[in-house]
Amino acid sequence: MIRTGKFAATLLCSAILAACGQESSNQPAIESSAAAVIRADAPGQSETYAKLRKRQIATVDYQLSITLDKSGESFSGQVIADTKFNGALKQPLTIDFAGGSVDSVSVDGKAVPFEYNGHFITIAPEQLTGDAHAIAVNYQHPYSSDGSGLHRFEDPEDGKVYMYTDFEPYDANRLFPHFDQPNLKAHYTLDVVAPKDWIIVSSVREKKVEKNGALKHWYFPQSAKFSSYIFSLHAGPFHVWEDDADGIPLRLMARQSLAQYVKPDDWFTFTKQSFEFFQPYFEIDYPFVKYDQVIVPDFNAGAMENVAAVTFNEAYVSRGEKTQAQRMRLANVIAHEMAHMWFGDLVTMNWWDDLWLNESFATYMANLSLAENSEFTNTWENFYLGTKQWAYHSDLQPTTHAIQLPVKNTDEAFANFDGITYGKGGSILKQLPYYLGKEEFRKGVSNYLKDLSYKNSTLDDFMGHLGAAAGKDLDQWQQQWLYQAGLNTIAASFQCDKGEVTSLTLTQSAPEDYPTLREQRTQIGFYNMENGSMVLSKAIPVLYQGGKTKIAEAVGQPCPQIVYPNEGDWAFAKVNLDPVSVENMSRHINDIEKPFTRLMLWQSLYDSVYDAKLPLDEYVSFALSNAGSERDINVVRLVSHHLGYAYSYLNQVAIDPAKRDELQLAIENFVWEQLQQAQAGSDAQKTWFSTFTDVAHSETALADARLLLQGERNIDGLTLDPDMRWDLIALQNQHLFGDYEQAIERELAADNSDRSQLNAIAAEAVRPLAESKTKWLENILQHRDDFKLSQLKYAAFSLFPTEQGELYEANMERIISAMDEVNTSDAPEYVGTYAKLFPLNCSDRGVQQLSEILDSGKPLNPLLEKALKNRRFENQRCLNMAALLNGSNKG
Repeated sequence: MIRTGKFAATLLCSAILAACGQESSNQPAIESSAAAVIRADAPGQSETYAKLRKRQIATVDYQLSITLDKSGESFSGQVIADTKFNGALKQPLTIDFAGGSVDSVSVDGKAVPFEYNGHFITIAPEQLTGDAHAIAVNYQHPYSSDGSGLHRFEDPEDGKVYMYTDFEPYDANRLFPHFDQPNLKAHYTLDVVAPKDWIIVSSVREKKVEKNGALKHWYFPQSAKFSSYIFSLHAGPFHVWEDDADGIPLRLMARQSLAQYVKPDDWFTFTKQSFEFFQPYFEIDYPFVKYDQVIVPDFNAGAMENVAAVTFNEAYVSRGEKTQAQRMRLANVIAHEMAHMWFGDLVTMNWWDDLWLNESFATYMANLSLAENSEFTNTWENFYLGTKQWAYHSDLQPTTHAIQLPVKNTDEAFANFDGITYGKGGSILKQLPYYLGKEEFRKGVSNYLKDLSYKNSTLDDFMGHLGAAAGKDLDQWQQQWLYQAGLNTIAASFQCDKGEVTSLTLTQSAPEDYPTLREQRTQIGFYNMENGSMVLSKAIPVLYQGGKTKIAEAVGQPCPQIVYPNEGDWAFAKVNLDPVSVENMSRHINDIEKPFTRLMLWQSLYDSVYDAKLPLDEYVSFALSNAGSERDINVVRLVSHHLGYAYSYLNQVAIDPAKRDELQLAIENFVWEQLQQAQAGSDAQKTWFSTFTDVAHSETALADARLLLQGERNIDGLTLDPDMRWDLIALQNQHLFGDYEQAIERELAADNSDRSQLNAIAAEAVRPLAESKTKWLENILQHRDDFKLSQLKYAAFSLFPTEQGELYEANMERIISAMDEVNTSDAPEYVGTYAKLFPLNCSDRGVQQLSEILDSGKPLNPLLEKALKNRRFENQRCLNMAALLNGSNKG
């Protein structure tokens, strides 16, 4: 490993060639517009450097050989990059490779000098003087324990070892040295030596396997051409299920100890339905040769769209009966990742500034697929309940950003995996078919995919194809929706005379910091009581723009009791209800016929709490008086979650202690009552059980929880699966109730699975004891190399529940003292874990502490800076809610 000396000086001289007085070769000169670009000696990659390297390299293909073993700490490999250049190099060539060791580098079979700084390999231009070269690197790399690169997992139940890769946006270079940027697509030819009982999975099926004693040598044919972040290598003694989707070979894999809980019929059914929808919609047959889905442990994301070998988080495998919502989430994520096979894998963004389009498109298409070709009839209600609320919440925060924005480097790319990228982008794509026409939208997408197959693209390519298909210029739409941040609010005001509407105006407003007013289509819904039900009497489609839009079509209609200006959830906008509608909604919430409308009205009510317009205690009172009559499962899910949030806020807001106790006990009693009264075995019963474990705190409730855990109390139809049992154990430990320590020991003795061990860590970390906090803080901050990232995540997420504010304050200085080291980390998932150590702190001091960090001028990792800004915002929101609550109580 050469770090300094004469070779480093040569590289610097090459980078500023004119100043050194060197002569170029007779090949055409390249990089002339970027002759001074010198790559920083640091983790990650900048867009500026990626552009330079794209100018250097015309094409590249990789031959990759890897040797894996069960017990070692690292793997070894050789990669040969068959590289064609655009002309003579005038600057060094770098090859991305983070965290490994390099044994040798050769060019066309001849060893050459190189430099390796732990982030990338550098080769001087005089070693690469031809039009094309085979660059070979022999290397070693540690297995990962944080889910990035090549992750190694040893199953505590049976000792079996499994490995998988996860690369997006910039970790493929932790598997092998290469040019790790999305616009340098390549073919890959892979061979792997591994233990004989393992299965090796990548983007193509193996062409032959040779036995060699305790090992097997797997050979794979050359793959299709695609970006390296969606290349994959998975290995281990997986349990395998096989099926077929109209000629496409399907495999599903999971580790052996989890296989008993996997329901392959669901997985294959949802997979086949997705193929049935996407292939005719895109008018392109599935472009790869097979379709594997691999369920893996310790996975940091929900799933990842590796070409023909998609990885899924084991969280999608329940150890009990799934609710319909859980089954729909599984179907949705299967469809999401499959959509990427065309949009993302076949046609790929040029750089990470179009990450939003990649994820937003898959988000929208997954929901469209479920809505039009699955058993799930309430897909768009779930989209509103989950994805869209995530988007609205993200758009209200100080870190909101335009959907399309510059991405200077791969750290920023990682920080942009957020509610704007997925939720808002998916929501505005959902409205485009209303704006352009459904068939025009579909045709534009199809043409885009056909024209750019196996290539890279930009946003302009996509929007150009949509506009051409619809015959519309989308420039103004792009400017409003993609390049401007912020969430608009719409409200309807109306007048009636003699039972008829005489005027109706739709008003659009924008926050002061983001004043853009937009154009979009919505529906205005009129509701009136008929035969004891509040029914939709009229829906008026509207294209609105600017501050005010008069709705002529409303004039002469029967006067409504409720006007909802986003009927059917067409628009991406926050809704303010007029006073008449608010009053009638409050009186008739359970009379409203349409579940989707009830869902949206309940959400609007809670939005008023979050915006400090409706006092928290008034919301709690309304919910406890009305939610018991609700039978639609999505509304039950929404209200139960909001009651859990209300309980948590009450732990923190400054309020008379007697009032706090009264409200929290009322929530606890209501939830327990709903749990007991819910239909036996129903999804509602499971939902109320989850909320009960969030809000139970009295001696009586904790005793009931302990009796449920021990089987001494039963609720008809409620069967505790292993994960539900851990919820009850965590509850005991959170309140130091009963034999909380022994409860962990008993459960681990009965269930020593990896999931149980993680839950045991969480249960210990949540204890309101100084020694528990100190132990796990030191593990997270000082001894993180001794743990898997998944273990540290479980601890960090559990350390400071909302009622343990004093324990957080006691450890605040220790947490902040670790910030400098965290800022230098090249592991973004660890940075995100550290950020969880800053919980809700509803106090002036909580706001001040974060302001001191953010205003210090100290450079912060983009992911950490974003998390701290959002936490400060949430702290201030909580203070606003507290002020309103106390004001209403004084009144």
